[in-house]
Amino acid sequence: MLCCLFCLLLGLSACAEDLLPRVQRELRARKFYFGEIDGRATDETAAAIGKFQEAHGIDRTGQLDAETLRALGFPEGGREDREEARVLEECNTCVLRYLQAWQSGNWEREAVFFTEVVNYYDDQNVDRDFIRQVRAKENLRWSHRKSTMLNRVASLLPDHGDQAQVTARVRTEVAGESGETKARTEDLIFRLQKTDQGWRIAALKLLE
Repeated sequence: MLCCLFCLLLGLSACAEDLLPRVQRELRARKFYFGEIDGRATDETAAAIGKFQEAHGIDRTGQLDAETLRALGFPEGGREDREEARVLEECNTCVLRYLQAWQSGNWEREAVFFTEVVNYYDDQNVDRDFIRQVRAKENLRWSHRKSTMLNRVASLLPDHGDQAQVTARVRTEVAGESGETKARTEDLIFRLQKTDQGWRIAALKLLE
């Protein structure tokens, strides 16, 4: 398990943003997508995936399952399609529940979503205590917070059935006791690792 996690952390910079831009490029070549090749889980990207699936007789989910990747000409993860659909839904649910935990401001609720070591934003491999300290500072300034997952595209990593990626567009709104407010929309890449406790976040990166 530690070996798999170490390889996952090392591979984040090289391939975390790799799959979705390739899919966008292929969809654009096939006249399903006309947006930027930026690796972002935009409404346009999800709609293009859905249209492609519909045109090829695939269940329209907007997710990059094995059947969709095969139809696009990419390697697939080797799982049965029905099983994979269930796994991808688990991954999406993991990210959604993590965002809900972050929104609560309760570190104990949030901590359980991370692996012991996390590749956290600026390519730092940090432990949970580092993230706890970051959250404590955030909570002092922003006592109220809200997060909304606007869109997401999930896929299993080829040849790694215990690893997945969810690229999500997330809207966050925060407010302090002084009345100061701030809102932003970000594109986040979650790398998930399957553990004995379920899916956990092994890497989290902001897509610039």
